[in-house]
Amino acid sequence: MEDPVNTINELCAVSAKEMRDLQQKVQILEDVVFTVFERGTKPTSKEFQALQDFDLVSQTLAGMSQFYDRVGELAEETGTADLVQASEALTLEKLRNRLSSNA
Repeated sequence: MEDPVNTINELCAVSAKEMRDLQQKVQILEDVVFTVFERGTKPTSKEFQALQDFDLVSQTLAGMSQFYDRVGELAEETGTADLVQASEALTLEKLRNRLSSNA
Protein backbone atom coordinates (compact mmCIF):
# COMPACT_ATOMS: atom_id res chain seq x y z
CA MET A 1 0.00 0.00 0.00
CA GLU A 2 1.29 3.47 -0.84
CA ASP A 3 2.27 5.88 1.88
CA PRO A 4 -0.78 8.20 2.27
CA VAL A 5 1.48 11.21 2.95
CA ASN A 6 3.19 10.75 -0.42
CA THR A 7 -0.17 10.35 -2.13
CA ILE A 8 -1.48 13.55 -0.55
CA ASN A 9 1.74 15.38 -1.43
CA GLU A 10 1.42 14.22 -5.05
CA LEU A 11 -2.24 15.22 -5.16
CA CYS A 12 -1.44 18.66 -3.76
CA ALA A 13 1.47 19.22 -6.17
CA VAL A 14 -0.51 18.17 -9.25
CA SER A 15 -3.54 20.18 -8.16
CA ALA A 16 -1.52 23.29 -7.38
CA LYS A 17 0.08 23.18 -10.83
CA GLU A 18 -3.33 22.83 -12.50
CA MET A 19 -4.66 25.78 -10.50
CA ARG A 20 -1.65 27.94 -11.44
CA ASP A 21 -2.13 27.04 -15.11
CA LEU A 22 -5.82 27.90 -14.93
CA GLN A 23 -5.05 31.18 -13.17
CA GLN A 24 -2.65 32.14 -15.96
CA LYS A 25 -5.25 31.31 -18.63
CA VAL A 26 -7.91 33.34 -16.81
CA GLN A 27 -5.50 36.29 -16.49
CA ILE A 28 -4.84 36.20 -20.24
CA LEU A 29 -8.58 35.98 -20.93
CA GLU A 30 -9.22 38.93 -18.63
CA ASP A 31 -6.58 40.99 -20.42
CA VAL A 32 -8.03 40.15 -23.84
CA VAL A 33 -11.58 41.01 -22.75
CA PHE A 34 -10.51 44.35 -21.26
CA THR A 35 -8.50 45.20 -24.38
CA VAL A 36 -11.42 44.44 -26.67
CA PHE A 37 -13.86 46.44 -24.51
CA GLU A 38 -11.53 49.41 -24.22
CA ARG A 39 -10.84 49.42 -27.94
CA GLY A 40 -14.53 49.04 -28.76
CA THR A 41 -14.03 46.91 -31.87
CA LYS A 42 -14.44 43.26 -32.71
CA PRO A 43 -11.68 40.97 -31.47
CA THR A 44 -8.81 40.27 -33.83
CA SER A 45 -8.35 36.67 -34.96
CA LYS A 46 -5.59 36.24 -32.37
CA GLU A 47 -7.84 37.64 -29.63
CA PHE A 48 -10.70 35.43 -30.78
CA GLN A 49 -8.44 32.38 -30.50
CA ALA A 50 -7.47 33.43 -26.97
CA LEU A 51 -11.15 33.82 -26.05
CA GLN A 52 -11.76 30.21 -27.03
CA ASP A 53 -9.77 29.28 -23.92
CA PHE A 54 -12.91 30.07 -21.89
CA ASP A 55 -14.20 26.68 -23.01
CA LEU A 56 -10.94 24.97 -22.07
CA VAL A 57 -10.97 26.59 -18.61
CA SER A 58 -14.56 25.49 -18.09
CA GLN A 59 -13.85 21.92 -19.21
CA THR A 60 -10.73 21.75 -17.04
CA LEU A 61 -12.61 22.95 -13.96
CA ALA A 62 -15.35 20.40 -14.60
CA GLY A 63 -12.73 17.68 -14.97
CA MET A 64 -10.99 18.73 -11.79
CA SER A 65 -14.31 18.58 -9.90
CA GLN A 66 -14.96 15.09 -11.26
CA PHE A 67 -11.41 14.06 -10.34
CA TYR A 68 -11.74 15.31 -6.75
CA ASP A 69 -15.11 13.61 -6.36
CA ARG A 70 -13.51 10.33 -7.45
CA VAL A 71 -10.44 10.82 -5.22
CA GLY A 72 -12.80 11.27 -2.27
CA GLU A 73 -14.80 8.16 -3.17
CA LEU A 74 -11.64 6.08 -3.52
CA ALA A 75 -10.23 7.39 -0.26
CA GLU A 76 -13.44 6.42 1.50
CA GLU A 77 -13.56 2.99 -0.14
CA THR A 78 -9.89 2.00 0.06
CA GLY A 79 -8.24 4.41 2.48
CA THR A 80 -5.91 5.78 -0.22
CA ALA A 81 -6.19 8.43 -2.89
CA ASP A 82 -5.28 6.61 -6.11
CA LEU A 83 -4.57 9.43 -8.58
CA VAL A 84 -4.36 7.14 -11.59
CA GLN A 85 -7.63 5.39 -10.84
CA ALA A 86 -9.35 8.68 -9.98
CA SER A 87 -8.31 10.14 -13.32
CA GLU A 88 -9.48 7.21 -15.45
CA ALA A 89 -12.99 8.57 -16.02
CA LEU A 90 -11.82 11.99 -17.21
CA THR A 91 -12.60 12.72 -20.84
CA LEU A 92 -9.91 15.38 -21.31
CA GLU A 93 -6.93 13.19 -22.16
CA LYS A 94 -4.26 15.82 -21.47
CA LEU A 95 -5.79 16.63 -18.09
CA ARG A 96 -6.09 12.93 -17.27
CA ASN A 97 -2.41 12.43 -18.11
CA ARG A 98 -1.32 15.41 -16.00
CA LEU A 99 -3.39 14.37 -12.99
CA SER A 100 -2.35 10.74 -13.10
CA SER A 101 1.37 11.39 -13.46
CA ASN A 102 3.59 11.76 -10.46
CA ALA A 103 4.11 15.43 -9.69
